[in-house]
Amino acid sequence: KFDTHHDCCDAPQLLPNGGARKFNRIASFFVFLESVCEGETWFPYIELASEGETGNWRRHQDGGIEFKPVAGNALFWVNVHANGTGDERVVHAGLPATKGSKSAINIWTRKFY
Repeated sequence: KFDTHHDCCDAPQLLPNGGARKFNRIASFFVFLESVCEGETWFPYIELASEGETGNWRRHQDGGIEFKPVAGNALFWVNVHANGTGDERVVHAGLPATKGSKSAINIWTRKFY
């Protein structure tokens, strides 16, 4: 379980190895490695333009959209606006997997300043 969060930093950060260049995570690519019955990834501020549901996503009871973890599926989103500020629409959470386990890979695209 991960509470709601951004993948980008509030301001560009220095690399952990002590490098002098600052960076931010401008985009996220989230790949599901296992299929579980629960443990969806929830975007509370993304609203759908039309009604509907598929086997892989649905409206969340508290608003927004949630994506079911399906092995081999992936989500991609841009974390920042063109001006470099964080995009609040992509705040997200990892809901708890009450059955089985959820494993995935985060790949973050960095922009250096």
